[in-house]
Amino acid sequence: MKMRQKKEKNFLLFQYGIGMTLLALVVTSSFLYLVWLSMKPYQTAKVEGEKLTKQYANLETVSQVDFFNGLESYYSVLGQDKNQKPVAVLIEKNSQKIYVYQLESGTSQEKAEAVVREKGATEIDTITFGRYADKPVWEIKSGGDYYLVDFETGALIEKEKL
Repeated sequence: MKMRQKKEKNFLLFQYGIGMTLLALVVTSSFLYLVWLSMKPYQTAKVEGEKLTKQYANLETVSQVDFFNGLESYYSVLGQDKNQKPVAVLIEKNSQKIYVYQLESGTSQEKAEAVVREKGATEIDTITFGRYADKPVWEIKSGGDYYLVDFETGALIEKEKL
């Protein structure tokens, strides 16, 4: 009789083990699926941005693709054109308007970074090219602060705190 109870107890523990393993597997796979879903819009935007810039802006190589969310949203693509000159291409998210800027003709990322460091930025998290109030800008994130530096003049346009 005791042997039968022991077998039933072991069988019950075995079932609990299988159940917990299946539960852990379902939770892990659900988490990984949610991570994949969250990355999909960025990957789609990157592929779409690269395709549009190569087609309409004669961009040969792409070095960076980002989102810029100012007054309007843009895909921001940095790269080199067929003449190996650095170019920034902005694609307006809603209307698909494309803006092309020669990076040599304006303020560099390094100069924009120096401007915001003078204004109190310590550690630079990200630098994104964008358009704000119909002007090309560098958006620099430092901690919880966002700085907008005019691409044409190098002047600080705005500082926003989160």
